[in-house]
Amino acid sequence: MDTPELESTVTEPAYDSPELKYADEFAQLSEEMSRSQEQPTLERIVALAVETIEACDYCGITQRKPDGQLSTPASTGPIVIEADRLQYQFDEGPCVAAVWNLDTYLIPDLELETRWPQWAPRAAQLGIRSVLSLRLDPTGDQHAFAALNLYAIAPDAFDNTDLAIASIFARHAGTALSGARTREELRTAIRSRQVIGVAQGMLMQRFGLTLDQSFEVLRRFSQNHNVKLRTLAEGLVKNGGIHDQGGDPLTVNSALERSFGIAGPPMRTEVRGPGSPRLPGRRRG
Repeated sequence: MDTPELESTVTEPAYDSPELKYADEFAQLSEEMSRSQEQPTLERIVALAVETIEACDYCGITQRKPDGQLSTPASTGPIVIEADRLQYQFDEGPCVAAVWNLDTYLIPDLELETRWPQWAPRAAQLGIRSVLSLRLDPTGDQHAFAALNLYAIAPDAFDNTDLAIASIFARHAGTALSGARTREELRTAIRSRQVIGVAQGMLMQRFGLTLDQSFEVLRRFSQNHNVKLRTLAEGLVKNGGIHDQGGDPLTVNSALERSFGIAGPPMRTEVRGPGSPRLPGRRRG
């Protein structure tokens, strides 16, 4: 018996209300902001902010690094770079406050602003009149906060609707930035593991070590020279392996140091493989 075909009763939503229209637009914006790497994501965020928030003429992002240093990794123009630079110089202003206090700051008119007496008149001289700075901290990252800084050349440019839209935009931007950083960290971790694996293979082939022993050599050189294990592995791979000039222990040790791209006293590394030369410790008088 044939089953009659049923017409779908599901229709595309009609975005008649502003709320539904904005919801759809922000869903698309969230997808557009997501890039595979952090820097392209930052640049896309500032460009879309100017397109999305009508009152905004320029946009930049202030990042606070773990050591407290502030920088502007992405902006839509030189005026943003200069306005931000002045904030960092005077250690005051809405983006400095937003990135440290994790809050939102609105300046209706820079010529009337009194909270930041050094920065405000200098920024007004650049042609900026209104500013809106919002918290932009990537999800799950407690050590790399950021602020989204919106600049307008007209006074009283940002109204309550702009503030609401900018707040939603900032949340989407924070999620996009967090995703980009996570992907970048994963790529770095995978590459680190690959490089370390290649370096282990070189040590295993040259000295007849086991997998665990080769990692122990890397670990001890890393610990004793205070150099990251990945850096040692990259040095060994870059130099194309170990090039020693004889079987003397100190010569082998020096060759390893040169191959790792480091310098310093001989290591107290005792790992040996069957039939392999001893990887020496420091000679004691």
